[in-house]
Amino acid sequence: MTTQTKLWRIIDLINWGTDHFTTKGLDNARREMEWFLCEILKCERIDLYVRFEEILNAEELENFRSMVKRRITGEPFQHIIGKAPFYGRDFIVNQNVLIPRPETEILIERIKLNGNVNSLLDIGTGSGCIAISAGLENLAENIFATDISDSSIEIAKENMQLHHIENIQFARHDFLTQKFKTKFDLVVSNPPYIAANEMNFLQLEVREYDPLSALTDNGDGLSFYRRFAQQFENLLNDAGYILLEFGGNNQKDAVESIFQNAGLNTEFFKDLQSDWRIIEVRR
Repeated sequence: MTTQTKLWRIIDLINWGTDHFTTKGLDNARREMEWFLCEILKCERIDLYVRFEEILNAEELENFRSMVKRRITGEPFQHIIGKAPFYGRDFIVNQNVLIPRPETEILIERIKLNGNVNSLLDIGTGSGCIAISAGLENLAENIFATDISDSSIEIAKENMQLHHIENIQFARHDFLTQKFKTKFDLVVSNPPYIAANEMNFLQLEVREYDPLSALTDNGDGLSFYRRFAQQFENLLNDAGYILLEFGGNNQKDAVESIFQNAGLNTEFFKDLQSDWRIIEVRR
């Protein structure tokens, strides 16, 4: 891509970038191009097509080139623009937090369908996207969110300020070794569920850029589900329940047996790709 001799319009860059990313094997090529240009021009996606004849200046082009180069090396576009969408809102992300995925939004949908609660605990909050979305959707009066990483909690607090929400308390906590002193109406989590021996099969951008502590338990990927089953009575009020994300079809039977062996009732829900993705656990 030469920038000295040619004037580049927005539409030229979208088309060039889409072709370039597609040849490099990136799935969501056009949408990522649009995200980059929206970030550089501080505009909405619709504006790109209203202003598509507009020519970028030298500084804007340099920013664009830098973003494209970083993306080609495998860096996630969310890290490049410093944010990721979740449940219709943008959340600040960096290498210290798991990038929110669309599959995780099903947790919010399930809470909505089950009805509001007084107290909600989000374990392994990362960017805070689950806890904050639950707050913004008025799904819980009192929200608590924990993570083993101080760096994650800093990002979650930034996101809380970004979205002007105040009814969330964040704390550092190691769920696998520590207990809670109070009980909750709902415990929700997207825990680390990738087995250590499967890490090498992950996409490069996941393996190299998402924090390892958010991906794997360094064991068989089931440590957190065993802990949830073991701690159920200590965590939940009488009518309380747990909502957890897990690793899809291959993990369903193992996760189900963990909770059923603890005498608990389970229900499963599929994601948009029709993979089993969410488990709801009750007494």
